[in-house]
Amino acid sequence: MKKNLSFLLTIILTLGIISSPFSVNRVHAYYETSVNTTGYVTKISQLNVRQSPSMSAKRLALIPRDGSMRVRTSFQLDGMRWYKIQWGNGYAYLPAKYVRLSTAEVKFTKTTYVKPSSVYLKSRPLTTSSGVKFVRQGAVLDTISYRYTGTTRWYKVRYGTHTGYILAKHVRFTSPVNVLTETNVERKAVGLSLLDASSEANRVAQVRADEMARTGQFSHTLKENGTPGDTLDAYGVSYRGWGENIYKGSSDPVRAVDAWMNSSGHRANILKAHYTHLGIGKATDKKGSTIHVQIFLTK
Repeated sequence: MKKNLSFLLTIILTLGIISSPFSVNRVHAYYETSVNTTGYVTKISQLNVRQSPSMSAKRLALIPRDGSMRVRTSFQLDGMRWYKIQWGNGYAYLPAKYVRLSTAEVKFTKTTYVKPSSVYLKSRPLTTSSGVKFVRQGAVLDTISYRYTGTTRWYKVRYGTHTGYILAKHVRFTSPVNVLTETNVERKAVGLSLLDASSEANRVAQVRADEMARTGQFSHTLKENGTPGDTLDAYGVSYRGWGENIYKGSSDPVRAVDAWMNSSGHRANILKAHYTHLGIGKATDKKGSTIHVQIFLTK
């Protein structure tokens, strides 16, 4: 009996390693944002370098006021901002409130794309500075460098003949491939001005794509919404001219635009010089085919 109790106690203790609240290890989860610039100690005479992002973590060293370090990433943990810094061949951690990031320009050359629907390039890396150029979603920017204003990262970029600054949160590093960007690739190739996105035309294109997918029609004259001109008028869109391209088949916008470019009438719409704006709609019909609609406008 004593032997059985001993065996049972061993099982309970073994299970206790998993389930006991005294043995639970806390897991810290956070998202790191790239910084990769020089930082300087500020607001304190000397700053503790920590082995992990905790004020109670092991202290590795002290950096005096104005001492520098290479800040690699930034993250928020338990309501506190931390910097991960280069420390020998590894990393260490500092509370961000005691670190001032360098405002020096760091060379950085990479193609980026505008993320929001529209935004101004700024003359200086400040939100209050004057606008240099108004750019649309998907516009291709060539970066020159980056720098920080406080803890905010800005990219210095070139767009055509214009140079300015844009907030890091407003750019992406992968091409936002869609019907608009692919259409503009074709226009750019023959020296035409690029089409701007139009939220009004997007709405009209989507309404027409939805009706085609729902009813099985594939036509420029629909039973409910009539011609593109009828739909534009119904939604109060102002224009001086319009055109429409429709495609049914692949969901891939590259294949849709390629099909239009291989059709003389559709190609003529894409390459019509006086068009200024484009709306795009996309819907899937009952058979699984994707319907793409382009609404071109002259404003």
